[in-house]
Amino acid sequence: MTESPGTGAGARVPAPERIVSLLWLLLTHRRTGVTRDYLRRYVDGYAAAPSEQAFERMFSRDKEVLKDIGIPLETSAAPAEGADRTEQPDEVRYRIDQDGMYLPHVDFTNAERLALMRARSAWQGSDVDRAVVRALARLDAGEDWLAATSASDHESFGARLADADRTLTALGDAVRAQSVVAFRYRTAGARHPERRTVRAWALTNPTGVWYLIGWDLDRQDQRTFRLTRMESEPQAVAAGGRPAPARPADLDLGPVHALVSGEREPATVTLHLRPGRAVPLRLGAEPAGRTPDGWDRVVLEYTRPAELAGTVAAAGPAARVPDSSPGVLDAVVRLLDGALAAHRLPVPEYELTEPRRTRNRRSDRDRVATMVDVIGLINQRGAMSRAELADRLEVSSRELDQVLDELRFCGMPERYFAGEQFDVLDEDGLVRITQAEDLSGPLRLSVPEAGALVVGLRASAGIPGLAESERSAARTALEKIVAASGPEVARAADGIVARFDFGPHAALAGRLHSAARDRRVLEITYHAAGRDEQSVREVEPLRITTEGGHGYLQAWCRQQDGLRNFRIDRIAAVRETGEVHSGRAVALDGPLFMPRGTELTAHVLFAHRIRDLAEGFRPERTAVLADGSVVAEVRLASADYARAQAARHGGEFRVLSPDWLVDSVTAWVAEARAGHGVADAEPAAGMP
Repeated sequence: MTESPGTGAGARVPAPERIVSLLWLLLTHRRTGVTRDYLRRYVDGYAAAPSEQAFERMFSRDKEVLKDIGIPLETSAAPAEGADRTEQPDEVRYRIDQDGMYLPHVDFTNAERLALMRARSAWQGSDVDRAVVRALARLDAGEDWLAATSASDHESFGARLADADRTLTALGDAVRAQSVVAFRYRTAGARHPERRTVRAWALTNPTGVWYLIGWDLDRQDQRTFRLTRMESEPQAVAAGGRPAPARPADLDLGPVHALVSGEREPATVTLHLRPGRAVPLRLGAEPAGRTPDGWDRVVLEYTRPAELAGTVAAAGPAARVPDSSPGVLDAVVRLLDGALAAHRLPVPEYELTEPRRTRNRRSDRDRVATMVDVIGLINQRGAMSRAELADRLEVSSRELDQVLDELRFCGMPERYFAGEQFDVLDEDGLVRITQAEDLSGPLRLSVPEAGALVVGLRASAGIPGLAESERSAARTALEKIVAASGPEVARAADGIVARFDFGPHAALAGRLHSAARDRRVLEITYHAAGRDEQSVREVEPLRITTEGGHGYLQAWCRQQDGLRNFRIDRIAAVRETGEVHSGRAVALDGPLFMPRGTELTAHVLFAHRIRDLAEGFRPERTAVLADGSVVAEVRLASADYARAQAARHGGEFRVLSPDWLVDSVTAWVAEARAGHGVADAEPAAGMP
């Protein structure tokens, strides 16, 4: 055992070391339990607390951490047999419920293991990911895991349920408890954020963006809040005597999905397109002859009116909406008027700086949970290879070294139990731990871990392109987990509904995903961003993914001899070549936007409502304006792309520089607006 630096009554003990010491004292007294005063005397760190209040805060936080990682802590006023008789008989004692502590053995089929891998992959890169990794490491601790998952093709689906955002984790806890939280929130178009107090009912992610649904205590009505518009961390607060009803048993999230996605009943529209132009609007359209002035007439079916209006506006002078479709015409004119007005405004003052990259630091809860999982896994097997341990914990070799180093300072409190700390042996690629036998196996799933795993399994069962047997494996894996862990696990995801949304392109996404899994070479007809033309490409599909509300095919393009990203809604046709490729050893987890060296640099203002899009451009520098808008220095594929985005977003994507590009956008949008000879439309209403 290596002596911890600064060990002593007055030394500051790191929180993870202190919490593990607390856990081991409770484990060694699991039959009799221990009093609060006993813990204060013996746990490293508690004795050094400067006051009773400081100790109480520390102890309360530590108990919450143990509860959060699945330790069933109980209290009792009655002393158990063998307890210290010098203590007061009515003093509260703390003990661990040994019967409810360990996870029973669960037998999974290989198909179910692959379903669990998809659930794990769904949260990759997010703060929730750690909870799922820990849960899976405990659920399937046998040696079959690596063999089964090494053949997994889950990497062919790269869409994720969330980015690295602690807000989602905090709100997940609030939804499970249906607690009241407060946060600063800026609605679309508002100049200043407001404090909102909400009883959390549900979380859902239509179009890949997370929303909180709950009861607004200030407005006394149900409201929906986009997480990316929260400008402070949600904090638990009291209702203050105001009515705060619980989540209705029949709460329907369908209207929220319809509102956010813009999904409506299928409808058709007639469009006039300049010959050979406006390629995106020809995808899936039926030719309907010519207009008297020689333009192509097409009929297009659509289910998302706002998306259609944006696509028509983005075609600029190459598309017109006839008077026979007044609803679509009005929506397009509003976008063009908004873009034109925005680009004629004075340029606001701003100062660009390099954007702050947030570090998602590991919390004390994460660190303690990881250390406890390492002990439980190794104790169940006696020893485990470094490679498997790192894979199960999803950490690098260096990070594993850090975990093992932390464990060397843990165990029974060192001041009073010298020599009873953990011995960590890391030799010949195998890791063993001695003097840690009180934790004999993996812990039961905590509620947050179970909730994340349940949501991931349900969402992954809906991945496009899976066979019915694979969807069934996700369901049976979930049933086994619930049977082993208890009904509270089934309820852990109540109010949290997630799915992968490819909108009207789900069938095509499924076909492309199937081709990626089977390594089938495809020939696709594609419309590239920034060029109003189609090209035919022969591609080796590698993965489908999503970003910014759009689906993408990541594939090796044989014409370009390189990795390319193809937006799924721009793929006009797919043909099987009958060829199977051998795979490509290329990195797929980087940003989808890959500079080619031919881009132009521009300063773009993203209005508050769409400022999330700025991050997708990987800005070099940014500035946040008083109204919540973001100015970003970005690289754009071409001037055509800049013009199309300005029109599509109706003034919320505003080019500020260079001047020649601003003039080009303004002239182009003005020409498009002149092609729709109607009066100015009302300003577009903000979407949630």
